[in-house]
Amino acid sequence: MRQKIVHVTEALGGGVLHCVLLLANRQVAAGDDVVVLHSVRPDTPPSEKLDGLFDPRVRRQVVGMRTSIGAHDIASVVRLVIALSRERPDIVHLHSSKAAALGRIATHLLGITAHTIYSPHGFAFLKEDISPIKAKLYLLVERLLHASGGHIVACSKSELRYARMLLQRAERTSLVENAVKLDEFDHGSRSRMAEQVVVCTSARVTYQKAPWRFTRIAQRLATSNARFMWFGDGEAEAIDQWIDRDAMQLSGWIPAQELRRRLLGCDIFVLPSLWEGMPIALIEAQAAGLPAVASRIVGNRDVIVHGVTGFLANDDAELEHYIRRLIDDADLRERMGAAASAHARARFGDKQLFRSYVGLYRRLLTPVPALHLATATPAVSYEVLK
Repeated sequence: MRQKIVHVTEALGGGVLHCVLLLANRQVAAGDDVVVLHSVRPDTPPSEKLDGLFDPRVRRQVVGMRTSIGAHDIASVVRLVIALSRERPDIVHLHSSKAAALGRIATHLLGITAHTIYSPHGFAFLKEDISPIKAKLYLLVERLLHASGGHIVACSKSELRYARMLLQRAERTSLVENAVKLDEFDHGSRSRMAEQVVVCTSARVTYQKAPWRFTRIAQRLATSNARFMWFGDGEAEAIDQWIDRDAMQLSGWIPAQELRRRLLGCDIFVLPSLWEGMPIALIEAQAAGLPAVASRIVGNRDVIVHGVTGFLANDDAELEHYIRRLIDDADLRERMGAAASAHARARFGDKQLFRSYVGLYRRLLTPVPALHLATATPAVSYEVLK
């Protein structure tokens, strides 16, 4: 059945762009009519680059939405109402917190919340760079908007747990884990450097990714036997503040295909983030056959099987301990890398993601009796969960 699907996102970069690309391109290839409504931010690729990433049958339209909260949000809601009225979608799929807030107001005004999906890609109230008061405000807004209608699709089991326990509408939540295109990881082209252990990470240099942690570990562990790589770029001020170029190499921005090729030449992947949704970079590293060491937070703990495909660290000391252990033990790296690759291929393929969303869209378009829906979960305090 051909469907009109409209994706709405304020953030079209990083992991959100990856997920929207996977979905939109698979959907249009399956015969659906797909539109992407998005705003432009500093991390949004230029239009010509987006044209090369999206299938030409996917239609894109820029709709002004700002990350900050203000009177301009009223104009953004009006723009979304006009755009959605014109498109007359069967499904509205919202991505990222700000687009989800504006989009749920717009779909509520249009009376189509029953066919509206929200993928948080990391709830805003879990961010570590905001005050506790602002976090509670974001949580309150999420509760109010979710109460108005719509369906939340978490990208990890931990995110689903937060949605069900904090938003108190378990019957309108589902899980579809993030995914990658597994056929883009050719293990036959792996080219590890025997004389050195290459420890890498892949991210934009931002506060969320805790680059100072990776830098400190590189300063302590970089030797003739190990070198450190940061695949990505960032604002000049952030790089100057948190990156020590004497201890590691910073690649700058590189295309996705080149990143995957370089991952195949590395030995250990590190992700010391402060918060995540379900990090694509970590899934890609596991698909490339790299054992990973990551902070024990939402998202990271949903990708790594501790002690099998990598290690989850509770603090900086554990991060360093596990990285040092992998540097010193080639057999352990090999075993964990093989386990990571097998785990990723069994669980994180884009075919699974596409099939899951096909089923979810059909369920929303053909409502079923509520006899088998999950019961609501009692409220749990935000502080306890965090």
